[in-house]
Amino acid sequence: GLRFERQCQNAAAVALMLRSHPAVKAVRYPGLPEDPSHEIAARQMRRFGGIVSVELTDAQAVHDLVRRSALLVGSTSFGGIHSSVDRRARWGDPVAEGFARISLGIEDTDDLLSDIEQALDTGGR
Repeated sequence: GLRFERQCQNAAAVALMLRSHPAVKAVRYPGLPEDPSHEIAARQMRRFGGIVSVELTDAQAVHDLVRRSALLVGSTSFGGIHSSVDRRARWGDPVAEGFARISLGIEDTDDLLSDIEQALDTGGR
């Protein structure tokens, strides 16, 4: 429906912005042509989903992203209308300490991009 379509639109826009941001080490989103899962996802899916995985420099950088963002809420529950971020390393998962998953909601795309970019830019990394 409309909600999922907006989440996918926001995820694609955020993934594109993150992949060129200097504070970001890596981005995983099946909608990006360079993503390892893109070819399979393009054959099997009509849209690429609302979740973007990102790797920042360290756990503190992820903590700072959540703290400085007005729109990303720390959460382990995904798929809602509000954008949220899950810091996997804090649960002891075998991921890089700067790894996080961002679930995009239905907020205005430009608002999300501005908010996430300012949260990353003020990180001092």
